[in-house]
Amino acid sequence: MKVAVYTIALNEAPQVERWADSARDADYRVVVDTGSSDGTVDRLLERGVTVHRIAIRPWRFDDARNAALALLPDDVDVCCTMDMDRWLAPGWRSRLEAAWVPGTTALFCRTVYRARVDDPTPLRGWPTKNFHARWNYRFRRPVHEALFYCGPEERTVSCDDLVMFEVQDSSKPTRRQYLPLMELAHSEDPSDAQVCFWLGRELMGAGQNDKAIELLQRYLSLQSSTWADERSEAMRLLARLLPDLAIAWLDKARLEAPHRREVWLDLAERFHDKADWHNLFWACSTGIEKSHRTGSYLDDAQSWGFRLYDLAAIAAWHLNAMDLAVTWGQKALELDATNTRLKNNLDFFMERRRQVLASA
Repeated sequence: MKVAVYTIALNEAPQVERWADSARDADYRVVVDTGSSDGTVDRLLERGVTVHRIAIRPWRFDDARNAALALLPDDVDVCCTMDMDRWLAPGWRSRLEAAWVPGTTALFCRTVYRARVDDPTPLRGWPTKNFHARWNYRFRRPVHEALFYCGPEERTVSCDDLVMFEVQDSSKPTRRQYLPLMELAHSEDPSDAQVCFWLGRELMGAGQNDKAIELLQRYLSLQSSTWADERSEAMRLLARLLPDLAIAWLDKARLEAPHRREVWLDLAERFHDKADWHNLFWACSTGIEKSHRTGSYLDDAQSWGFRLYDLAAIAAWHLNAMDLAVTWGQKALELDATNTRLKNNLDFFMERRRQVLASA
C-alpha cells in the first residue's frame, strides 16, 4: 500500500513541523501552496515535504483541493487529506493498513478538536472521511468542501482508533471569505440542505438576522433536510433569532431530537428567565438523563458543564425538593470547583435542608 498525506496551505508556518512530523510514516507528503509569504514553503521543504506552488483565481477551496489531489503520484493507493492545523496520532499507519480491507474506497477516522495543542481535553469529536482511494474522488463546494465519490459503488469502513487532532485557528484571514463563498455554494445548489444550514448560521454570526431566519426556515423545508440533530440545531438558532417564539421553536427542537442535551439546556434557560420552576425542573431533570453526546460537530461543550445541574438545583430549591437541590448543587460544583456562586448556593441548600429536617 502506498499512502499520501496531502493538503493545501497559505501562511501556515507555525503548523508545519507538527503536521509534517505526524505524517512521516506516509510514502508521500504533498502540499500545494497557494501563495504563502511567511516561510511556509521553506519549512515544508526542510521537513522533506513535496511542495507545489499554484494560484487559484477566483478562489475556491474545492478547486484548490482538486488541484492538490491531481498532483499526487499515480502509484498512490490511499490518500489522506489533512489540513495544516491537524495532525495524526502515532500509530496511524498500522491502523490504516489493518482497517483498509480489499474493495474499500474510503475510511472514516475520528477527528478530535482541542482548545490548545498542549491540552489533551477533547472539546468534541466525530467520524470524518479523511482517507480515500486515489481515484474516483473529487471535492465539491466552493467552501466547506467535501469529498464526493464518482465511481460505481462507494465502500466505506470506519476506524475510531485512527485519530486526527485539530486546533482551529479562527484568526486566519481566509475565514473572511467564507460568507461570500457560502452564498456562491448555495446559489450553485439551492437543494443542498447542509450548505443552506451553514449559510443561515454564518449569516446569523454576521448579524444579518433577517436573511438568517429566511435561510434556516428554508433549510427546514428542503427535502434533503433529513438529519434530526442538524434540524434541531436550526431550530435552536431560530429560537435565538425569534425570542418571542423561542419556546415554540425549542419545543419543536425537543421533538425533533429529544436525545440532545443542548435543546434541554436551552429550554431550561428560558424557563429560568420566566421563573417557571415546574417546567424548569422538568427540562433540567430530563436533560440530565441525556448522558451521551451525539459525537457530531454540533455537540456543544457548554451543555456538558455545570449549568444544567446549577439550574436543576435552583428549580428543586424553589419546589422545596431539598435533597435534589443538594445533590444537583454538589454535581454543579464538581464540574466548576472554583465557582464561588455555586459554592454559596450549595451551602444555602444544605442549610435549608437542615432546617427542613429539624422542623419535621
